[in-house]
Amino acid sequence: MKTDLIEKYAPILCGSTPPVVRDPRLLMDASGDVKIYYAPFEYINPSARIVLVGITPGPTQMVNANNEARRALQAGKSSTEAIQAAKSVGAFSGEPLRSNLINQLNHWGFHKWLGLTDSADLFSTSRHLVQTTSLLRYPVFVKDDDYRGSPDMTKHPLLRKYLLDNFAAEVEELKDAVFVGLGPQVQKVLDRLIQERVLNPERVIGGMLHPSGNCTYRINYLIGDRNAPIPHATNPVPYDQGRRAFRERFVTA
Repeated sequence: MKTDLIEKYAPILCGSTPPVVRDPRLLMDASGDVKIYYAPFEYINPSARIVLVGITPGPTQMVNANNEARRALQAGKSSTEAIQAAKSVGAFSGEPLRSNLINQLNHWGFHKWLGLTDSADLFSTSRHLVQTTSLLRYPVFVKDDDYRGSPDMTKHPLLRKYLLDNFAAEVEELKDAVFVGLGPQVQKVLDRLIQERVLNPERVIGGMLHPSGNCTYRINYLIGDRNAPIPHATNPVPYDQGRRAFRERFVTA
């Protein structure tokens, strides 16, 4: 695992002033309104059986990962240990993000496939089974706002470079894991990578919603009894098709 970036930014992470969201001292790259900042998300879990794929780390994940790396480094931990700690704490952190993710994983039956009592174990006692990642490994912001898929990362030169340099490398390294796309924006990019033969379609599980707070009411409907009317802007079909395909392949086989 490469540690050159965390070593480069360690003086900032451990400085007298803790880093904040979009901290200019952590700016890695930029192109027009697109800015990419450092946060220690380099860790790759070689024993992972599933890979949970988001778009890019958001502000909460960025701050949580940087703060955890700061604590680890100040406690005398190695760069590798700091990266691993930061990934464990920062990935899909914050509420309701993590709860929305766990609730979907349980609804689909990931815990049964992996032999767990609850998918929440993936973020505690069973971290060895999961790789949490993003199509764009490092936090991306557009006009100082969260990146939500525009501009298209498969076409934007800078974003495409980061997509291929980092995510495609994870695909190659995690040869036996299945990739779970979180939300239609992620799935669109995964489909593009399948077309470009970067990713094998047999290794991709689609249909799950992004676990952001904006999707909480949709997720609650989809995993509930569904007696209420279908919520606004909610299409159950991709979710149900993905869940059915996953369960037929991994849970009831």
